[in-house]
Amino acid sequence: MRRFVIIVGMLAMLLAPARLYAAEGDLLAAQRAYAGKDYAEAFRLYGSAAESGVAEAQYRLALLYDRGQGTEPDAARAYQWFREAAMQGHAEAQRVVGVFFDEGKVVEADPAEAARWYAKAARQDNAKALRNLGQLYVHGRGVDVDRATAARHLQRAADLGNVKAMRNLAYLYYFGSGVRRDRDRAAVLFRAAADAGVSKAQYNLGFVHYQGHGVRRDAAVAAGFFGRAAQQGHPDAQLMLARLYLLGEGVERDFDKAYFWALLGALQKPVLAEWHFDRLRGKLPLRRMDEIRAQVGAWHPVD
Repeated sequence: MRRFVIIVGMLAMLLAPARLYAAEGDLLAAQRAYAGKDYAEAFRLYGSAAESGVAEAQYRLALLYDRGQGTEPDAARAYQWFREAAMQGHAEAQRVVGVFFDEGKVVEADPAEAARWYAKAARQDNAKALRNLGQLYVHGRGVDVDRATAARHLQRAADLGNVKAMRNLAYLYYFGSGVRRDRDRAAVLFRAAADAGVSKAQYNLGFVHYQGHGVRRDAAVAAGFFGRAAQQGHPDAQLMLARLYLLGEGVERDFDKAYFWALLGALQKPVLAEWHFDRLRGKLPLRRMDEIRAQVGAWHPVD
């Protein structure tokens, strides 16, 4: 009997590499299918490789469940496969498990557990996890407020190229929170994130140019950055752009454009928009206001 058990064990050891080799083949084939937008085939092949224990396949299968590609959306199954991959040390899967706990998606919200998973991924230099963990330290969610530690995590994420972390770090430098106040450095970081298309950073950069904080005051440059953020749907940028058109700061005064951007900003920030509407009262004919409202109804943000 003992001899039989040994033989079975030896056979299992011999077959394991063959199964792994086949699973790796399924992973490559799944990646090709996904690239070709054959999501059903990708789902089948990722599933086969995932069942064989390939962490990358488990992560990719979880993404398909999460996005509803090749299968019906199923956040619970997605979480299960993300966790399987995370338990094997897959850094991005660890970060995503952290997001599930951070947002209370499928599982009960638990910022401390989110921080634990973010930290696992951060130790592997996952830039998104470093940013996520940094933001928890900024706000004291799941960890004690510690903005110096937040700045260190955000700096590392920024060094790895995470543009959202650059914007978050810039915010700390702007206010001197956790780091020595340095508005010149804040402006540089806002610019890097803004150039990468981060609408919040575009708004922030517009604001520092409008105020002259860390850069030369220039309302025209500010208007350009507010405009880029406004086109992406950023409400504060829309209202600032409306203000500039209303007052003729950095742009030619234009009540049509002021009303247009004020209406858009009011969709998300109605109280703040009241200032604009008070000053626009009587500036436009009712028929023109109706036309602009129709334009707002047809407007879509730029991706």
